Amino acid sequence: MRRWMLMFCSGLVGTLIASPVTAEVTLGAPSTIAAGAKLTVSWTGEADPADFITVVASDSPEGKYGTYKYTRKSPVELYAPDEPGSYELRFLSKASGYPTLARSALEVTPVTATLEGPATVQAGGKIEVSWTGPGHDRDFITVVKAGAKEKSYAGYVYTKRGNPAKLTVPEEPGAYEVRYLTGQKYYTLATHAFEITGVGASLSGPETVTEGSKFTVQFQGTGNVGDFITIVEAGTAEGQYGHYAYARDEAVELTAPAAPGAYEIRYLTARQYKTLASQAITVGLASASLEAPAEVPGGENFLVTWSGVGNASDYITIVEPSAGPREYGVYSYVRDRNPVRIRAPFKPGDYELRYALSGSRKVLATLPLRVTEPEARPGSLRVVHSQDGELVALPEGAAVELILDASGSMLKRQDGQRRIDIAKTTLSDLVRESLPAGTPFALRVFGHREADSCRTDLEIPLSPLSADAAAGRIAAIEARNLAKTPIAASLERVAEDLAGVEGSSVIVLVTDGEETCGGDPAAAVEKLRGQGFDVRVNIVGFAIDDDDLKAQFQYWAEVGGGTYHDAGSASALSDSIRRSLRAAFQVLDADGRVVASGSVGGPELELPAGDYRVRVEGRGAELPVAVASNEQAVVDLGT
Repeated sequence: MRRWMLMFCSGLVGTLIASPVTAEVTLGAPSTIAAGAKLTVSWTGEADPADFITVVASDSPEGKYGTYKYTRKSPVELYAPDEPGSYELRFLSKASGYPTLARSALEVTPVTATLEGPATVQAGGKIEVSWTGPGHDRDFITVVKAGAKEKSYAGYVYTKRGNPAKLTVPEEPGAYEVRYLTGQKYYTLATHAFEITGVGASLSGPETVTEGSKFTVQFQGTGNVGDFITIVEAGTAEGQYGHYAYARDEAVELTAPAAPGAYEIRYLTARQYKTLASQAITVGLASASLEAPAEVPGGENFLVTWSGVGNASDYITIVEPSAGPREYGVYSYVRDRNPVRIRAPFKPGDYELRYALSGSRKVLATLPLRVTEPEARPGSLRVVHSQDGELVALPEGAAVELILDASGSMLKRQDGQRRIDIAKTTLSDLVRESLPAGTPFALRVFGHREADSCRTDLEIPLSPLSADAAAGRIAAIEARNLAKTPIAASLERVAEDLAGVEGSSVIVLVTDGEETCGGDPAAAVEKLRGQGFDVRVNIVGFAIDDDDLKAQFQYWAEVGGGTYHDAGSASALSDSIRRSLRAAFQVLDADGRVVASGSVGGPELELPAGDYRVRVEGRGAELPVAVASNEQAVVDLGT
């Protein structure tokens, strides 16, 4: 605490002049320390919180300061300079000129380091470098071109991450160096020279394919994680890509674009998208045809015979003749079934049958259809769980994985808040209030780690839900500007995320934008379900104002056996996520055919009068129910 002395000056009787007298301050610190090491300094005495402790050369003039910490608490931590020599620790007052209140001599001693690693590394591959050295918190090891100027660095790893250090080398062949750099001034303590060698790749795929069809490409490549194979229009600029698949095995499956023409298959490197191999391919025009009754009663199931591309996710739908080319109504996937069974709308009128390609929704064939008055008015069915209270009616024993979009667009504002903040609040409330404790739970996030990146990270590995821990992890997520939207890549990783789950799983993807990493989410979902996972993929679109994008999301969700939910506000987002987690159910007719589907607690389903069975996700027994004309039947799982 400052004390003030009162002095009377001759001729100025009664005038007060203030002169500060400062209580004694003492410093406690080592007298020697290794260059760059963490330095702990304690102090005693009374001081202003804006006073500070600094490290300077011993011959520095008064008021000079370097790295510093405020004296709000004792001790404080600083880092010793990277240069050896004689220094002083000084306790400086915040007063004008920063007068020194206490000082302590400090000798900074030299440090050394060594590096050992391979003489050659394949372009884009991994290098492991063993090191010795101080290993201070901020020291790091980097790879640069041979002869790069001092203090240069590119990809790097902190020494505190372990020994040996593991780095990914550049994809450009040539002479390079590994360098051990100090954490403050980036001084080089050791170097290791090595050569990056060139790599090649080869591709073997069909010369022609039909638009929208799936095809297989055999390849040989680098084996580097993240390399991928893509299809682009012939002459597309280097580094660009279209639909792609990661080069993980010996072959990949791609989907041909829904536009005939000349294309190229390319093998691209993981980081610079450098083309290592290419092959020309021609995409030909697809065609299809339909055969069906010209007239059917409303609500009746009837058969449609088709010919066409026959992709598993191609579908036949019934729409009004004025519907846009990407719209659909009641539908049925072809999925190796011919003919396809489909149910007519209940409302009489003129309609159109359409055969549409998966993904692009390009219509390949149409057929007029007249729907007449149904023989009897339909009834309706609801499935509820009256005892759930505030908890989500999950499938029994189901695991839950949330996939959150934290890309740059989530920084936009909605209802006066950033979208990412609304999403974080909603998910935190969900894990605290709506998901049962102990639910097998995982959280994957993309867009929050690197700008201009298609990175996706598993932030909470699958484990019994701990509400507080999960909410804390969610609160720490921050969207990153310019980050991309790797929806397909995130969905592809679900198989790894949920490995070992024996029962069913519910996936909820929360996103405000389209796929921007060239992936095919529908193909990713098909592959996931094709691997035998009992999984349902739901998509919640937040603040989506593009009808085509909404339709695309809806299609992806349906491929995943789930539903799409459109959320235009904070409250709608919360409601949509909860609805997407509800247990799904199917309605079977007397012949055991699935005629409708919905979610527990969701909207009613319109059905022809008759006897049905309800199969609820996660429950073994099927529940009988009779639907009467013009009446609502209710199945309550809580009774």
